Amino acid sequence: MQVGQLKHSLTALSTAVRTTALPEVRAVIDSVVPDLDSVKDYQTDVIAWLKPVVDLTGYHVYPMSGVTQGLDWWYNRTTDGVQMLPGDYQWVEPRLGDNTWQYASVPSAIDGNFRDVSQLDQLALDLAYVGSTKIQHIKHDADVAFFSLSKSFGLRNIRTGWYFSRKPDRKLQDLIYGAKYYNYFAAEIAERVIQQFDIDYIHSKLAPQQTEICQILDFTPSDSVWLATTTSDEFQRWRRQGTMARICLTGLYDYEKTQSPHIPQL
Repeated sequence: MQVGQLKHSLTALSTAVRTTALPEVRAVIDSVVPDLDSVKDYQTDVIAWLKPVVDLTGYHVYPMSGVTQGLDWWYNRTTDGVQMLPGDYQWVEPRLGDNTWQYASVPSAIDGNFRDVSQLDQLALDLAYVGSTKIQHIKHDADVAFFSLSKSFGLRNIRTGWYFSRKPDRKLQDLIYGAKYYNYFAAEIAERVIQQFDIDYIHSKLAPQQTEICQILDFTPSDSVWLATTTSDEFQRWRRQGTMARICLTGLYDYEKTQSPHIPQL
């Protein structure tokens, strides 16, 4: 695909980031049979899976319907102030309050790149793009954190996700670990995916195409393999901060090139 074709393809795309599941990921999902009758303790390996990039050892973990539900749970249950950078995830809105949280997405929703949050106090850490990058450690002192497989593995319509908190949340403890109420189907899919694929798997499969497309279009590859940035006026509709536009590359990838000998152990 040449410059004109690539640019034409981009003009038809939304400014939202909507990723897709690779064929081998879809195969894992297709193997999961909904469990309509069990009552089971909630268990997850997500903290161990995330550890090469972000250490959440000791945090309480609660399954959520994507990052967004976790953000809603945190944001709507406090009247504290919230500060954030312009252009960060628009679902969260800055507000005034006596006690101020620092909200930050890492990699950033502004440009898909890692940023330093090690000095931020009372941090609400959004990890939505983790799982779509090379392994790079995030130093943090977050009080709460949020993660899902929607962005990294393209599971946005299944709504897998987790909310992490240093302190136990009484209502969530009672609901999930007491009553055992949670989305069993989404939880099983999430666990199957993180069992089968390493945290840098998606990046390893798509990075060569990201590099090639960015060279053709004179874009800068983001740390997240799904994204790139440019300051070109042609793409001002995608601008999130100043003259920098964040471009989602999902619709430009050739997924036949990603076919893998990886055979899921189901």
